[in-house]
Amino acid sequence: MAVSSMLDFFRQAPWLTRRRLAAYPKLFLLVYVASAATWLMRSKGLIDPAGHPIGADFIDPWSASWLALHRLPQAVYDVPRLWSVERIAVDYPNVGFAGFHYPPVYLLLILPIALMPYAWSLLAWTVATFAAYLATIWKIDPERDALWLAIAFPGALVNLTNGQNGFLTLGLLGGALLTLERRPILAGVMFGLMSYKPQYGLLVPIFLIATGRWRAIAAAAVTVAMLAGLSLAIFGAQTWQAFFASIAFTRQVVLEQGGSGFEKLQSAFAAARLWGFSVATAYALQAATSLIAALAVIWIWRRTANFELHAAALATAVLLTTPYMMDYDLVILALPIAWIALEGRRTSFLTWEKSLLAFVWTLPLFARSLAGHALIPVAPLAMLLLLADIARRALQVTGVDGRSGGATTA
Repeated sequence: MAVSSMLDFFRQAPWLTRRRLAAYPKLFLLVYVASAATWLMRSKGLIDPAGHPIGADFIDPWSASWLALHRLPQAVYDVPRLWSVERIAVDYPNVGFAGFHYPPVYLLLILPIALMPYAWSLLAWTVATFAAYLATIWKIDPERDALWLAIAFPGALVNLTNGQNGFLTLGLLGGALLTLERRPILAGVMFGLMSYKPQYGLLVPIFLIATGRWRAIAAAAVTVAMLAGLSLAIFGAQTWQAFFASIAFTRQVVLEQGGSGFEKLQSAFAAARLWGFSVATAYALQAATSLIAALAVIWIWRRTANFELHAAALATAVLLTTPYMMDYDLVILALPIAWIALEGRRTSFLTWEKSLLAFVWTLPLFARSLAGHALIPVAPLAMLLLLADIARRALQVTGVDGRSGGATTA
């Protein structure tokens, strides 16, 4: 009986009521605020208690912007020159090096940020991208509880404290999917803007072709071509040459040797490396995971006309199909969580589904530490389970409107 009761506790998740769902995010936020206040009191200027700059990962785009504004764009891929500017940015000579691993098209997007001092620029960047993140989630599910869940989402916290661009990636991907039906050209432009992080665009053209979104495909292709051409005209061929030369460093040092820490990387590739497997074996595992994710997404697209399930599957699979995926980009999981929760309220939740959504929602809070301290890289498995749940929902679909039928109420 005890085992049965325990299984029912997670199978039906009776503990996850609407009343508690409204209260839990606020409790999380209280903990965040208290922790942030303690952390800031222990910080010294722009340097946190661990000796890192506040918004640590924002230092490399700010420094890259500074170099580009001072007509040295090719220097953003030069370790000593970029590092020297990073020291100036926070006035701290012992700051660790943060590499700029983006193509020159990203320089177009971040060019103005060094017009302000580092702290003010970080604040403006955080407010603008966080607003885009909330607007995207609100567009998916305009309910107050959904907004509170988005604000308190641990993935948002990880991205915010790192000063990263996960909010921007989510806003572009989510915005593109939300506008694809009615404004395909605008959606294509947003897909094209995602080229600043090309590792997350692997499945996008397949998705657009498979669903016959030809206007969006054309708009995305034109946008990428225009961004590349504009960056070439503004920053010069030397900058692009420097970027291509830097790819080997990124691949070998950051990815294959885990320069940032395999626990920070959340891909199947990183899981294999964390367990001590060779680089070749890690690439093989990543290839298998990517293939499974791609096939699952294609099956979901063919199985159902439900666009929410299409979008949730794509948003999950873009994270699974790249070996270079950091924990701050787990904020993108807010998209499939929102779409699946919306479908669950419209129809009914499947068994185990609410518990799975709760687990994935909390995942960014412990994914890195669990991998680092216990050598358990849980993120790839969690995302595969989420994709499997979307496929399970696709099996329930009946009728031309693509809504689910026959789901188990939880």
